[in-house]
Formats: sequence, structure tokens, C-alpha cells
Amino acid sequence: MNQEIKMQAAAFKDKKRGSPDNKEGADDPAYENIIFKTQQQPKGSHSPAKNKAQSKPPSDPAQVPRWLPRAMMNLYVVLVVSCVILLVLVLVKNSEMSQELLVLKRELQNVSLSVGECQEGKKRWSDVDQSIKAAKQSIDMVKSKVHEGNQKLRTLATVSNINEIKTTLQEILQMLKMSNPKPTPQ
Repeated sequence: MNQEIKMQAAAFKDKKRGSPDNKEGADDPAYENIIFKTQQQPKGSHSPAKNKAQSKPPSDPAQVPRWLPRAMMNLYVVLVVSCVILLVLVLVKNSEMSQELLVLKRELQNVSLSVGECQEGKKRWSDVDQSIKAAKQSIDMVKSKVHEGNQKLRTLATVSNINEIKTTLQEILQMLKMSNPKPTPQ
């Protein structure tokens, strides 16, 4: 049994080297049977005794390298750290945006107050404008009355009326002269 294990180990080493320089037991039919048995042995079957040399699986190109799981774990760690950094950046930007929104809110309140003041000023000017319009209407009414009065005066102050008045005044003066005799000088 020990000899079979030793031969399997030697066959494994020769197979790993790839060169049949060491042909120890190459002519031995038991040696060839051991190699043939190990090559035909199904993957799920176990041989009765194994040593450390047999516990290492042969290098198979389809087999995953030992460093791959560790590399994958490192990639996951880098991914998680990147996500955390992105999350922190998003939170910082969110904080900055929040502060900017508060500043914008204050500015909008100031604008709203200014608009309210402008509306109050506009209302005051509207009141002033209405007072001016009322004054204009009053002035226009006075102008129209003055114009009517001027028209009446024009009709009264015609030439014929003035001549009549003059004649009447002269008649009154003559009557007054006749009623008052002049004193004679002595």
C-alpha cells in the first residue's frame, strides 16, 4: 500500500515536470497501472490513503485561481467605499443646495415685500391720480361757467347797448342839470 502511494506521488511529480527524464519505474507494469488508475478515477471517488501531494488538485485551466476570490472581495470593498464616498458627496451637495434654497427663500421674501410696497405706492398714486382728475373736472366746470359768463357779457356789451346806455346817461345828466339851477355868481 505504501509503495502504491509512493508511486502515485512520483507519477504526479513526473506529470507536473512534463518531462520523462526520470524513468524510475517506467518499465514496471504496476507503475503504469497506478498512473492509469489515477487518470481514470472519477472525481467523486476517494482513494483509501492520500498524502499532501495528492490533496492538491492538478492545475486545470478551468479551475479558479486562488487569488481570484480575494481580488473579488477587494473589488467589492472598493465598490462599497466608492458608494460611501458618493453618498457623502451627495449629502454634502444636498446640504449646500439646502443652504442655497434658504438664501433664495429669503430673497424671494424680500422681493415679495418690495412688490407689496410697490402696490401700496401704486395705490397711493392711484388716489393722487383720482384727486387730480377730480380737480381737473372742477377746473373744467369753472372754465365752462366763465366761458358762459363771457358769452353773456359779449351779448350785453354790444355797440347798440353801449350807445343806448350813453344816451340814457346823458338824458339823466340833463335832467339833473335842469332840476338843479346853477347858482349865479354875484
